[in-house]
Amino acid sequence: MELLTARFVDQLFSSPSEIMIMDQLAEWNRQHLDARYASAQTYNPGTKSLRVVAHREFAPGLMDQFGDMRIATSSTVCARAARLRSAILIPDVTADKDWTPYLSFSEAAGIGGVLSTPLLSKAGDLLGVTSCHFANHAKPTAKELNFVRVSCEFASDAIAELRWRNGHQGVTDVA
Repeated sequence: MELLTARFVDQLFSSPSEIMIMDQLAEWNRQHLDARYASAQTYNPGTKSLRVVAHREFAPGLMDQFGDMRIATSSTVCARAARLRSAILIPDVTADKDWTPYLSFSEAAGIGGVLSTPLLSKAGDLLGVTSCHFANHAKPTAKELNFVRVSCEFASDAIAELRWRNGHQGVTDVA
């Protein structure tokens, strides 16, 4: 496991773009949580919104409905995680009243539960969110939740270093 983790961290820190970092993070967490799908959203501080920049295993076009998600008003799990700056676990999407607008999406995709985890800079600034979407009810263990948290910290550090190397203070390569 240590060798895999070292390889993952090397891949993150050698990535040429934030989108590639987010994509690698989403897939890493999807595989380690045995989730059906994964997605990653970057945060645009100018519009105070999230945008899906990477996703794994979703059918073509399925994620198109999300566009820009304003974190103040969107009821998506990723927007809630961004607002609260904390991981949000919805074990059963059919039992979550805030998920109601997305029931047709979860039914079409076969999603039973969702875990969304924000990426925060060392200063606490929101960088993005990564989400794992489970085929059945989401039941990650405390160890798995910690794994995701640490993975997100690595990715946040890689984004911060990339921005420093590129001389940017804001989001890179986001349309």
